[in-house]
Amino acid sequence: MEGASGSSNSDPRFEFLGSFVQKTLKLKPEKWHRLVTLEEHKAVMKEFFDNHSSLVLIIILTPSAQLIPIVSFPIAALKNKGVYFVKKNTIEVPREGCKDCLVVGDLATRTIDQLSCLVDEIFVPLLSNPDNHEGWPEMVAQDVQKQVHSLKSTVYQVQGQVSGQTVLPMPVGVDKCVQTAKELVVNAECSINLYLKSAIEGVVIKWATQVNDVMLETSSNAFNGGQNPVPSVEINFWNNRLKNLTYIYEQLRHERIRSMALILEFTDSAYYPCFKTLFKNVVTALAEARDITLYLNPLTRHFQQLEDTEFSESKVLLKPLMHVVCLIWSNSMYYCHSAKLIVLLRQICNLIIQQAKRFLDPSSIFHSDIDEAMQRISLSIQILKYFRTVYDEYKDNIAPFFKDRPVVNWTFHPNAVFERFNAFLERLFTIQWFFNTVIEFLKLEKVEIGGLKGRALSARITGVSVEFNQCFSVFASKTYDVLDPDDPTFKEDFVKFQDRILELDLKLAAILCQAFDDCHNLESVFKLISIVGTVLDRPKIREEFTGKYRQILYMIDEELSTCEDIYEMQMEHYRKDGHIFVDRSAPPVTACIRWVLQLTNRITTPIKQVVQSEEGSSLVVRYNELIRKLKEFEKSIFDKWAVTVESTIEENLDKPLIVRKRNSSELVLNFSPDLFSILREVHYLRLMEIAEIPERVELELIKGEIKMIDELPEPVRRIQDAEPDKRFNCRFQKPD
Repeated sequence: MEGASGSSNSDPRFEFLGSFVQKTLKLKPEKWHRLVTLEEHKAVMKEFFDNHSSLVLIIILTPSAQLIPIVSFPIAALKNKGVYFVKKNTIEVPREGCKDCLVVGDLATRTIDQLSCLVDEIFVPLLSNPDNHEGWPEMVAQDVQKQVHSLKSTVYQVQGQVSGQTVLPMPVGVDKCVQTAKELVVNAECSINLYLKSAIEGVVIKWATQVNDVMLETSSNAFNGGQNPVPSVEINFWNNRLKNLTYIYEQLRHERIRSMALILEFTDSAYYPCFKTLFKNVVTALAEARDITLYLNPLTRHFQQLEDTEFSESKVLLKPLMHVVCLIWSNSMYYCHSAKLIVLLRQICNLIIQQAKRFLDPSSIFHSDIDEAMQRISLSIQILKYFRTVYDEYKDNIAPFFKDRPVVNWTFHPNAVFERFNAFLERLFTIQWFFNTVIEFLKLEKVEIGGLKGRALSARITGVSVEFNQCFSVFASKTYDVLDPDDPTFKEDFVKFQDRILELDLKLAAILCQAFDDCHNLESVFKLISIVGTVLDRPKIREEFTGKYRQILYMIDEELSTCEDIYEMQMEHYRKDGHIFVDRSAPPVTACIRWVLQLTNRITTPIKQVVQSEEGSSLVVRYNELIRKLKEFEKSIFDKWAVTVESTIEENLDKPLIVRKRNSSELVLNFSPDLFSILREVHYLRLMEIAEIPERVELELIKGEIKMIDELPEPVRRIQDAEPDKRFNCRFQKPD
């Protein structure tokens, strides 16, 4: 590296290049030193010096502030200013006096600016100088003048177009127009230069073409080539159009062009009406652009807010946005046209789609958490549907926005605005269906079927789950934008995915039908349905499994018939013997009510699973009738007991609480067994949460009295066993 540096420093050609580059680009010596120490760059410069066929060397400064030598055009990497060295002749550059062999200069970042400078400072002065026309025929000299002027005008026009402005070319001899116009004003009969008049008429034709091209420009051109512009493009279009039309208008109002118009008018030129027409067109278009930009620019703030706000929180911004759109429609004289509003609304839809895609992140949507992705998809669908609702609401209520002018409704078809929007919404619905399918199939990993064939069936379900995971991995590995509604590739792949899912659904339906056939009672059937869950709601599985629901109804019918038979048998026995077959370990009333509850629960559990259907309606009617009978029986048993319980308590509490045994002085508790029976009934009824127990049956109070009375004979017995002088006579009475 040091040798290379030393070699370059000893070569005066490198010193000359380095000095010019550093001064022109205002660089420190270290930048040039770094360039010449790299062999590949140094070789390029030596090739330019030593090879007579290499005529051009360009040194540019890259965005990373590094110098790079280039020996050919075009220069794609020219983002900053550059320096060029051009050989005057096809020779090698000598070490001594190299600057005499080279033409040097700096390059502008835009080629058109470089060309404009070259034409203005070299070509035009060189070819327009009369001294260089000596010995030329007059026709040749005029033609050269004309061609040079045409070249200059063309460069100006291109330079203006690059800057977004329309530059009107001037005719040859434009400097004579003002004086000629003044002479015509003083003396309309004076003669004029026909060559000048012809030149003016020629540029008027060019102006008409240029202005016509500007007039034909529409903001809808932004959609050409399959582009999807956002509203900022519409606003920029009208701002740039206003700027360009203002520039054209100022040119047409310039003294030179007004002088040309006077010349055409006073000479009755056939091109004067053309000039008047193009001027009127410019004035009209300028008024339109001023009006539209006045009302359109307030939308910039709303669009900026929509772009800066997280899409999940942008719902509140949509109504104010549409409100301003309606204000533009009702107040702007020139924007109140369907074609213009359709463009704006389509671009608003594109902006919403852009924000939704940024929120959903299509590159990772299939690789993120399924539940989180589902929430994002659902929220996006909700916001998109809300925007469509807001649009319809304002469309139907546009009249109040018109105060002092007739109402102009939105008569265009919504599809003109929402075609891509609807396609994107449909894509979101498709992906939502995809995620629902994924969630349902992921549930299969936890499904375990019981029964004799449970292990084999569970293994088959696991196999279906594995196949789905493979299918999901293939589909989710696609690298294209799955949220691009204009890309048909996703639809093609999704159709293949749906076909594969259909095959898995059929396999799963066969397994579940076999598992159902292995169930022998309602409990196992409902357990299977509960385990499988929403998988049964998948269309193809539901179609295959629907026939099994009839079997469930048949099993419920059998169970209901069994319960009805049990009820009739018990009622027959009750009518004959006055009681039913119940658990003898429980109090009689409690046992009857418990039997009613058990029979009710037995039939209620399966009947709850019956939804509205023609086949199930008759079962529900029979169920309601059986429940009515059971409740009536329960009420009759309870009411019969409740009527007698209070009188039984009163009757038994009137008896002496303590009595002496016959032929003995021993005291004993005289508490009726009926009271114990009542206490047991009340205890169990309360455990069963029966709320209609008579108020006078105070369980806790009676229990406390029983405990006190039960303990009373013992101290009396001890007194009787004591010494005679310590005895006393007691007379027990019923307590108040």
